[in-house]
Amino acid sequence: MKRETFIFILGILAAGALVFHFYEQHQQRVAIMDMIKETAKKHDIPAWIPLSIAETESKFDPKTVGDAGTSFGLFQLHRGGLAPEELTEEELLKPEKNIEIAISNMTRAYDRAQKEGLEGIKMLTYIANTSGWPTQRGTYWTDQNTNYNEKLAKNFKKHVKVTELANDM
Repeated sequence: MKRETFIFILGILAAGALVFHFYEQHQQRVAIMDMIKETAKKHDIPAWIPLSIAETESKFDPKTVGDAGTSFGLFQLHRGGLAPEELTEEELLKPEKNIEIAISNMTRAYDRAQKEGLEGIKMLTYIANTSGWPTQRGTYWTDQNTNYNEKLAKNFKKHVKVTELANDM
């Protein structure tokens, strides 16, 4: 009887720790999404654009490092691309810095997309594929070489709905 009680209590403690861990992750994600929304508003760009891109690039994990150690943070700022050479890896992984660099560069692509009359997913795909690439390869290259745009489309549907609902309140 004592052994079963011990195992039961241990199970409850483990479950509690797991719930707490996921709650902390959720809280961090919400805080990051709020930072992205605030920065998007500051730069006069719809929040669903950077929200969709950040989720596609890093799933909102600010510690993400990709491309064999050359892309950093929420928006995967790339050495040779948007990641300023004078910034350390630690600085590029800071959410505030990463968000500001990415969104300030997205605004130029957003302006170009508006001039071309792009909307919705076409606008998002254009911005995501022309605002951070080292060589600005564009959507055709991405369509041919990755499933990146499929992930963008999935995240677009999620974030454009959330943004529309928030605006209706």
